[in-house]
Formats: sequence, structure tokens, C-alpha cells
Amino acid sequence: MRARQIRFAIAIVFAAAAWGQTTTGQSVSQVFHFTSAQSPVDFQEITNAVRIGERTQAFPDRGAKTLTVTGTPAQVAMATWIFSTMDQPAPANQATQEYRPAGSVNDVVRILYLTHPGTPSGFQEIVNAVRVIPEMPKVFPYLAQHSIVIRGTELEVAMTEWLFHQLDAPAGLQPVQNQAAHQYLNPGVTNPHISPDQVQVLFLSHKWTPEIMQEIVNAVRTIPELTMVFPCTATGAVSVRGVPATVGLATWLFNQLDQDPQASTPAPQEFHMPGGVDDVTQVLYLGSGTSTASLQTVVNASRATMRRPAYFSPALNALIMRGTAAQIASADLQIKQ
Repeated sequence: MRARQIRFAIAIVFAAAAWGQTTTGQSVSQVFHFTSAQSPVDFQEITNAVRIGERTQAFPDRGAKTLTVTGTPAQVAMATWIFSTMDQPAPANQATQEYRPAGSVNDVVRILYLTHPGTPSGFQEIVNAVRVIPEMPKVFPYLAQHSIVIRGTELEVAMTEWLFHQLDAPAGLQPVQNQAAHQYLNPGVTNPHISPDQVQVLFLSHKWTPEIMQEIVNAVRTIPELTMVFPCTATGAVSVRGVPATVGLATWLFNQLDQDPQASTPAPQEFHMPGGVDDVTQVLYLGSGTSTASLQTVVNASRATMRRPAYFSPALNALIMRGTAAQIASADLQIKQ
């Protein structure tokens, strides 16, 4: 792990002398002075990150360029570390920074830095992905450093950091030789067959329009019935999380739809869920000359036969159906008629 652990222990007397800290009972107040942060957005993002501590109060004064923090000594100690790490230019050494609150168990704070900073919208997509996929609510971005502050358990932070670095790629298509290299298995799950323990980052191999990429994402979300699916358009990345069998279906479907757009109409392709269950997914490409009325008839026929959702991608002329082998065969027969 690239993390450089920093254990912060600040005595109250020393802190009072160094930072202008006042103590009332168990409550401690400290005033920080911004030196690197300049814009109102910078002030607010650092303030948000400092509030990562439970019930930590932080009040910025933009005119005076100060931040007043009130909390327990432990909360103010953590705020001191976060503030001093963030209120500086982007570091040349972008190694992960780590802080462990004194007296806590299984509680980790990390600051992660992008090595391939892109556009603000691309940065926000990565922030959203590392909130959604690991189910990590405590994620606070700082655009000036292209960094994020995260807090959670050991397992939550480990998955979030892995995903962050997976998505930290230069803009454009990403060469992928082994999809297993972009797979994360959650070591904390005791029953991988029923718990969402696997994360897969998929990268498009063709440069699609944003609309077509969204159709691929919709199909990958709809047919496997996944709730944790998030795209990053700048790099063509799609992150998914679920049980291994479902992630396997999502990966297969993603690869099927990410076909050479100049190639001839592919033959129907099928995926059979592992474990001997009667669960089949079929991708059927329709001819480019098929009329709109005919397409709608095909879609309606498939949806009437399937008990699971079917998905039609107009841009790719692809119909994706999932059901039993008998249902797929019946739908194929109706489509041919």
C-alpha cells in the first residue's frame, strides 16, 4: 500500500500555544488561518473535509481567511491534521496520507491524490463513483489539489482507495489486456454468493458518443439487475459491484455491446449463469434496415415473453433478453415470425 501513516498526537497545552486554542470543559476551540487556499470554493471544500469528524463544528470566515473549529480534543486534533495537509499547494509527492484517530478502533482517514488530473467534471465523476460503489458517504473532494478525504473502516477505505486509483487514468481509451487486473474481491464478506463482494472496473475499447455509452451503462444496470453501476465518461470506465455471478454477466454483456461499430451484424450471443440454473441472457442484433414499427413489435414480443426486464438499445440496434432457455426460444420464434 502506498499509504504513509502519520500518527498525530497533540497535547492540549502545546496546541493552545501553537494554534491559539481555547478549552472549556470537554470542548476545544481552535482558529486556523488559511495560507494556500484562496477562493471561496477552496475555503468551503476544506471546511467540509474538516467536518468529517462526528459533531465537529467548523465555521469559515472568508474575510479574515480563518476557520474556527470546535469539538473534543480528539476531533480538533484530527481537524488540525486535515487542515494542515490540505491548506497547501498540491504536493509533489502524491503518496496517500493516513491518520488514525487516537483511541479509535477500525477507524481510518486518508487523503488520496489524482496523478492524472483532468477536467472538474471528470474529477467529480470519480468522486461520485467512490461514493456510490463502495457505499462510502464520507468522501470530500478538494479540487485545488485534485484530492479526496475519506473516512471509514479498514475494509471500506481499502475498497475506496483501490477504486480511486483504478479510475485515476489519463483521458481517452484505456488499453486493457486482463480484466482480472481491474477486479476487487472484498475480503470481509463471509458468503460471496449472497453478498455484493466483487467490484469490476470495465473500460470501453471503442470511442462511443456519450449517448451510446449511456445505453451500454443502462443495459449493464438493467439486465443483471445491478444497483451499483457508475460510469466515468472521460476514460470510458464503468464500475460495477455485486455478487461474482452477476458481475460476470455484467462483464460479458459490456463486452458484447462494446463491439466494433464498423463490423457486420453479429450473430446472437448467449450467456448462461453458472451453477446449473436455468437463466439465460441473449444479445440479438437487429438489421440496420429494420423499420421502427418492426423494431417495436420485436421489443413488445420479447417483453411479453420474458419475466425479467428486456432492454433495447436503439443506437446499437441490440435487443437484450434474459429468461429461461424456453422463454428465450419462444421469444426468438416470435421475433422470426
